[in-house]
Amino acid sequence: MKLSRLKAPDQELLRQLEEYDREAFGPTGLRTYDLAVMCEAGLVLLAHIGEEIAGSCQLMRVLDEPDFFYIVGFYVRPQWRGQGLGRELLRLVAEESRAMGAKGLVLTTAPTNEAALHLYKSAGFVIDRFVPHFYGENEHRYILRWYFADKD
Repeated sequence: MKLSRLKAPDQELLRQLEEYDREAFGPTGLRTYDLAVMCEAGLVLLAHIGEEIAGSCQLMRVLDEPDFFYIVGFYVRPQWRGQGLGRELLRLVAEESRAMGAKGLVLTTAPTNEAALHLYKSAGFVIDRFVPHFYGENEHRYILRWYFADKD
């Protein structure tokens, strides 16, 4: 798997990424507008297997905690799941974040998403808190944090 940072994408690629985001998150997936803003003001990383986009991660710095990057979206496309690529993508995202000065990562996940919880906890995330109705009525979320260990 190869990781690349997306900068100044064309509309065709943004439409393709919107489709992948909706494939992963349904109607709450990022739109082309959101993705363009993330490319400009945040960080959009693409995971490639050969020429194909196998997954993506969108990050932004946490305003009140600039040492932390917030994972806005993280997914591996369905045909690439079950092969350890989520774990590898998360490792590469952490590596890239550390290189940019991050001390850790923050994300949300549904309490019912057992596969995601397992992946995130096994990588080093811990549950920080539970937020009821985070994304609306009955859309509860855990906030998870990964505190990177210093490499000194």
